[in-house]
Amino acid sequence: MDISPTANKATILAVDDTPDNLSLISGILRNEYKVKIAANGKKALDIAAAAPPDLILLDITMPDMDGYEVCRRLKQNPATQKIPVIFISAKNEEIDELVGLEMGTVDYITKPFCPSIVLARIKTHLALTAAIKELEKQNAVLSENVRLRENVEKMTRHDLKAPLTAFINIPEMLLRETGISSDHKEMLGVLKQSAIRMLEMINRSLDMCKIEQGTYNLVCVPVNIVKVVYQVFQQFDRQAKLKNISYSIFFNGKHASPEDVIEFSGEEFLFYSLLSNLVKNAVEASPVNGDILVMLEDTPSPSISIKNQGAVPPEIRDRILQRYTTSGKEKGTGLGVYSARLMARTLGGDLNFTTSASDGTTFTVVLGSAASPAGYLAQDQTIISGAGQKHAMTKSRQEIKILIVDDFFYMRLIIKDILKKEGYIHFFEAEDGEKAISFLKQNQADLVLCDWNIPGISGLQVAEFMQNNEMLKSVPFIMITANTALSQVEEAAEKGVRNYLAKPFSPDLLCRKVEAVLSQ
Repeated sequence: MDISPTANKATILAVDDTPDNLSLISGILRNEYKVKIAANGKKALDIAAAAPPDLILLDITMPDMDGYEVCRRLKQNPATQKIPVIFISAKNEEIDELVGLEMGTVDYITKPFCPSIVLARIKTHLALTAAIKELEKQNAVLSENVRLRENVEKMTRHDLKAPLTAFINIPEMLLRETGISSDHKEMLGVLKQSAIRMLEMINRSLDMCKIEQGTYNLVCVPVNIVKVVYQVFQQFDRQAKLKNISYSIFFNGKHASPEDVIEFSGEEFLFYSLLSNLVKNAVEASPVNGDILVMLEDTPSPSISIKNQGAVPPEIRDRILQRYTTSGKEKGTGLGVYSARLMARTLGGDLNFTTSASDGTTFTVVLGSAASPAGYLAQDQTIISGAGQKHAMTKSRQEIKILIVDDFFYMRLIIKDILKKEGYIHFFEAEDGEKAISFLKQNQADLVLCDWNIPGISGLQVAEFMQNNEMLKSVPFIMITANTALSQVEEAAEKGVRNYLAKPFSPDLLCRKVEAVLSQ
């Protein structure tokens, strides 16, 4: 270990063809810096390349190779190009400052030297260089953090969301079976709701940053708000029962049952997260034996209101919509209402509230016109197209052949079981893109459901293969993906992909998507 007095001192390389000048510079600098000297340009380049100094004082007028040429070569060499260079010139010399600045010099010092000015200039530029190096280190760390975050997001989307689809859908399929005891049904319900809560946490952690930054890509589809509300009710059922709180949901003043369908345009899990925050807040704020009302309206604009009989404490009313605002909650984070407002704005609307001791508190999500209800449908009604005609398929469901491409076995099983209950019976499976293409080369399919992230040949490459094949380009194709980033949607659109199914998906969304694609 070097423990000499100069061990931590910066190194200055002085370049001048006049020995007296080198002696003078050395005398000025030696108390504060380690000094190296070179009497010509070639020697200077050799020293700088072998052990780059922290700064170079470079004479302009020298024989054989002048300071401009030395500087040019220093800046061409990656090992020396970032070393700050200060030109030295005599007062009677005509110097081209523009040429020097274009080469990358940071300053000029004129002869004869003023020691204090020389030391001040050197100190300033060493400090600037140190600051630039620190910024470069921080940028490198930030770049690495971005890379790691992207890797984590990719892992979260694909490796965690895909299995969660199984945890959400398998209990729902088992609940349809006969002969299941009430205790087992309750446990299956708990399993499903736990998976939904885990998914909500994953989505929230990934998306909140994008929502705050305004970079979240909203992919709108019709969402049954009644179903979402009742799912949220189930999530907080235990807490509500402990306080004997009852729930009710209304659409345009009329009671809505769990079987009713009221569709707003948006994202199901964005609606779920938003309503989960607001209903949780309502349960916590409600008095014992209270009521929580969820009111859906479609005029004058779509809105969702959640009312409870508790009042927002006066001391936080003016900042309840801000981050980290909470009162009287031992484990409260103060992010619930703040997050709900961000999600409401992402859906094209906003969140507001009214509160008083006599009327309680009502949080209202007012949505944009893009979220207008797609229809109000009671159970067993038929969805009718805008022209008033029911969509017709050229083949019956029993005749349609469906290829399912996914490396996750249970995902293929879930898709098959959901579609079997809708009357589809012909299924083929492929666990990677190569096997999918091999199948399509030899067999006919009426629909392809393909995961984007599959081993080897990706789902996008499968779609591209089909688009380039005259026999396959007209076969309906649905891309299954956990990532609906705009850049990827645009990339897929260039390959002819128009239909998506975002993981995790509900059975009714899968069925509606398949029916819509086959009807096009």
